[in-house]
Amino acid sequence: MIRIVRPRLPTDLEASLLALSQEMADTPVPDRNEHAERMWKRNTVRRDVYQPVREALEEMAPGIDCCMYCGNHMADTVDHFVPKSRSGLRTFYWPNLLLACSTCNTRFKGNKHRSDGLVGSLLIDPTREDPFDHLDLGLASGVYRPVEGSAKGEWTIEVCGLNEGKRPRVRAEGWLNLVDDLQGWEQARAAGDVRNMRRKIYRMRMQPFADVCYAALHKAVSEEAPLVFVDDNPAVLDLLRDDELRAAFQV
Repeated sequence: MIRIVRPRLPTDLEASLLALSQEMADTPVPDRNEHAERMWKRNTVRRDVYQPVREALEEMAPGIDCCMYCGNHMADTVDHFVPKSRSGLRTFYWPNLLLACSTCNTRFKGNKHRSDGLVGSLLIDPTREDPFDHLDLGLASGVYRPVEGSAKGEWTIEVCGLNEGKRPRVRAEGWLNLVDDLQGWEQARAAGDVRNMRRKIYRMRMQPFADVCYAALHKAVSEEAPLVFVDDNPAVLDLLRDDELRAAFQV
């Protein structure tokens, strides 16, 4: 899971979402959730609102259409962070919409929602907070663990199935590929091959489960970095700390 910046929508799309939200607000409270389901399936909404919202989310997402929960490269649905069944009033609220793969949207997260006991959700919202404050990704294992004491981390791993199936294995493979690309980037730099340097950066940014790359960049500047990367070539840590490389990732 990666921190994501949510931009403003085009004025006309923002106005459409506000109009639909007003229609929801005008709906009697007992009928809102059922009405939200009908509105979400409305043909004009699917054409004029759903599709442009999805395209805006795809632009926001790291990599190529990466799920904003698990990082999978197959995100194909617009998910409601707070489910429609829990708050119909947020159905067309832009900050409540995320890009998700169908596995997260239906099999894992679905309609699950739990309050943090204050005014927020126990599920990490990557557009509002830094997931690295709550989640720690083992690069070699591909397994997520909660940061010590983080109930949000525990709940997010469980509800999004972050360690289910082949996900850890694919992340571990992603780490090996990342190391190869880092070394290839350094070789291209030494040879003055700017074009190949850009290609390597593109590959690293666009790989499936791009959270591996961003987790490595995050860990490289942490106090625990020498221990985290102890089994790797020392040059890998130096590359992850390289100012030119980090500037390309805007970190």
